[in-house]
Parts: sequence; C-alpha cells; structure tokens
Amino acid sequence: MRIYLLVLFTLFTGNVMAKDHSNVQPHRIIEVSGVGNVLSVPDRFSFSFSIEQKGGVASQLNKSIVKKTNAVVQALIKIGVDKKSIQSLQVQFNPWIEYNGKTREQKGFILTRQVKVTLKTLTQYEQSIDAVLELGVNNMNQFSFTNSQGEENYQVALKQALLHAKQRATDMANVLDLKLAGVISISEQSFPQVAPVSMQTRQFKSSESYQPGEMSTQARVKVIFALQDAS
Repeated sequence: MRIYLLVLFTLFTGNVMAKDHSNVQPHRIIEVSGVGNVLSVPDRFSFSFSIEQKGGVASQLNKSIVKKTNAVVQALIKIGVDKKSIQSLQVQFNPWIEYNGKTREQKGFILTRQVKVTLKTLTQYEQSIDAVLELGVNNMNQFSFTNSQGEENYQVALKQALLHAKQRATDMANVLDLKLAGVISISEQSFPQVAPVSMQTRQFKSSESYQPGEMSTQARVKVIFALQDAS
C-alpha cells in the first residue's frame, strides 16, 4: 500500500512540475551598443625637445648641457611661461661612435637631456617654439593638444552613449511590435581618458601657424534590455 501511494505521489509531483515548466516563457532581450561624442577646443599644449652635446670629456659635456638648459628655461620664463610648466627629464649618456667605411671609431661621448613644456594658451605655444628654435634647438618632438575638461567631457559623452543605446533599442523593438521592459545590464566599453591630438614630427620654422582644431571625446556602452509585448 505504501509503495502504491508513493508511486501516485511521484506521478502527481511530476505532472505539476511539467505543468509549471510549460508556463515558463523564454526571456526576451535585446542587446545594443551606444556611442557618444563631445567636441572641444584644446586648451593645453605641450611639446618636448632634446638638448645634445658631443665631446670627449664627460664633465665638460654636463656643464654645457646645464648652461644650454638654463638658457632655454630663462628664454621661456621671459615670454611668460611658468617655471613649473618646464620639466627637465632624464639625461642619456652614450658613446659617440662614427663609422668610416668598415672602420669604427669612438670619438667621445654624447650627452642628451630631454625637456618637456606644457602651456595653457596657443599664443604661448607659438612663442615658446620660436624661443627654443632661436637658441638652436631643432630636435623637437611629441607635440600634443589636450583639453583640461577631459573628465567632464567624458561624462557628457557617456550620457549621450546611454541615450543613444536606449533610442536604438526602442526603435528596433517598435518595428517588431515590442517595447522595452527594463535594463538587464550595462557595460562601459570605453575609458575616461582622452587621447591627445598629436602632430607629426617635422622640421618647424619660426612663426609657423599652428591650428589645433577640435578634438573628440568618445564614450561607448553596451546595454541589454528586457522586452515585452507592446499591447
């Protein structure tokens, strides 16, 4: 008798589970990407250059480098550049080797100091380059333009990306007689970092015209929405 009742209970439970499972509907979702862009005019300008000296005595090379670096710094301060905006970076010390056909001759040493200048106005940027060129420094590189409101611009772009994703999902759902039922997940596909606008290294001339133009701060997101019938 107990075995018979147990079999009936098992069959009843199995029927209930099967019935409940049949009422479960598949979860309908839509996954979209959104993009936001904010254009801004650069208000930070930077460039770097190296001061190089060649010779046979290391101590004399260092004195020459220090003298020329001080001359550059004073020239920049004279046109209004903040001393804190001038960074004297690493110093490199390498052998000075020249090749003549198949022969190799070490003629001394090469001492190089890297200097980076960061400025707040385009006018200072132009004047600084002219001042450095007048002192005979011509190996300049790493020209870049950035914006001091980069983080704020990214947050605005991020909101635009979310709105863009929502609008895309809404439009797609409407075509299929569906509507959005809520957000399942949001993932940020970009980083709160603005890549500076870089200029190609080239031979600059004094009083050359520099046009930084506009720079774009972009944000990307991926959003998954739940769907339901429109009616």
